[in-house]
Amino acid sequence: SFFWTQSLIRDVGHRALLFDMDMAIIRLNQDHPGHPSAVQLTGVYHNLLRQWAEV
Repeated sequence: SFFWTQSLIRDVGHRALLFDMDMAIIRLNQDHPGHPSAVQLTGVYHNLLRQWAEV
């Protein structure tokens, strides 16, 4: 069976950037739980997600 799922982020480059940033944030949180830089990057990630999302 085949189905189509639509991303909230239309631009492939934006999706790739968000994916890479998310993976980096996950690794940073694993290595340094609760580090202020991880918290700040998570905020940047969510702001970009809101800015680029098409609802």
